[in-house]
Amino acid sequence: MLRLPGLIDVHVHLREPGATHKEDFASGTAAALAGGVTMVGVMPNTHPAFIDQETFLLGRKLARLGARCDYALYLGAGPDNAEKLAEIGSQAMGLKMYLNDTFTTLRMDDVTLWKKHFEHWPRHLPLVAHAEGRTTAAVLFLARIINRPIHICHVARREEIEVIRMAKESGMQVTCEVAPHHLFLTAKDLEVIGQGRGQVKPPLCTEDDQKALWDNMDIIDCFATDHGKAAVNQSSL
Repeated sequence: MLRLPGLIDVHVHLREPGATHKEDFASGTAAALAGGVTMVGVMPNTHPAFIDQETFLLGRKLARLGARCDYALYLGAGPDNAEKLAEIGSQAMGLKMYLNDTFTTLRMDDVTLWKKHFEHWPRHLPLVAHAEGRTTAAVLFLARIINRPIHICHVARREEIEVIRMAKESGMQVTCEVAPHHLFLTAKDLEVIGQGRGQVKPPLCTEDDQKALWDNMDIIDCFATDHGKAAVNQSSL
């Protein structure tokens, strides 16, 4: 038997507020504890999203009432909240920037908006990005120009992990995470598990992408589940 300390999952979606028919703080953190996870980092793409003082305090209140393990909440970057978020940043686990299409309304395509958040968010606090494919290179380039640390979420493709390796080897302050499903599943597995159950963002990729993750295990800083509960009728499609 292997004895381990409680695990920390830095990337989960607990659906509260706004989608408690899928999950809430109580059920999500109970599931975390059952799996040996004693702290979770909760993403901000709820309904409403955690994008200002009011919504963030709502999230904290709900978490305080329902959570069964330790937790911290992220704030969500939007088109017009860079300055406001900087004022309350010390209360959050970090700032989440959604730079590619995913399950949220917080996506930002405009690099000038990225720049505003890079410049206003306190440098000593985590800044994390959902960045896929070429967007990974773009956000790393901006981080290099502005000279600030950045964390890349759920790396899934060869092009992503290889550009992160290049950035690290050049001296950039960049960290990254990989989700277990990208290490153990590929797009070929969708034939067995089904499109509904296999729908994740970033999507399951090729066997070559999977191999690249294993080949670059030495530069992966942590593993994160990107847990996000779906309703039964959604995952069965």
